[in-house]
Amino acid sequence: MKYSTIIWDWNGTLLNDIELCVRIVSELAETHRDNPLTVEEYKAVFGFPIVDYYQKIGIDFTKESFESLTKKFISQYNNKVRNCNLHQGVSATLDLFQQRNLSQFILTAAHKKDVEQLLLHFDIDDYFQGIEGLDNYRAESKVERGRELIRRHGIEKEKTVLVGDTIHDYEVASEIGVDCILISNGHQSRDRLLSGMPVQERVQDRIETIHNLIF
Repeated sequence: MKYSTIIWDWNGTLLNDIELCVRIVSELAETHRDNPLTVEEYKAVFGFPIVDYYQKIGIDFTKESFESLTKKFISQYNNKVRNCNLHQGVSATLDLFQQRNLSQFILTAAHKKDVEQLLLHFDIDDYFQGIEGLDNYRAESKVERGRELIRRHGIEKEKTVLVGDTIHDYEVASEIGVDCILISNGHQSRDRLLSGMPVQERVQDRIETIHNLIF
């Protein structure tokens, strides 16, 4: 077995919340742009920090502050996120990895307490040995949280892979010294992921195929 530990991203990797995010952001941007935001456009420009991505889709912070938009986004998101589903194959994959005695963790740019509640809602909390996330809603870099996750749980970096859905996940993995696999049915398009991932076979189309890179 290549790895003994999996670090999962949450939004877009395990949780399929892409269409919800597009709908909310499109509504927030109505007064800033002429056309609704499409899923394709969203996946072509989404990234971190969020403030930069908002500017790329035409949001003018002289009309409304980033803080105000963030509060509106979080309010709508938290009201509707339980209508989302996990990506196809998530439960079966988590179960397979648990059966193979892999340790599984979550590293998220979302608010840690919110994600903990969603894990309970989807009844998958028992698959994970730990979770690291933010204590705010600014969706900042996960690098420091990743380092803390490794330190707190004594994770062996050379036997660990981070599974995510954005170039930022690859950047985080590189910074904290672990391997990375990206899945292209999340918040960034396959072309975006391939442009930033040196080993192209590590960009997979769906979660069910990643076990070929794990075992």
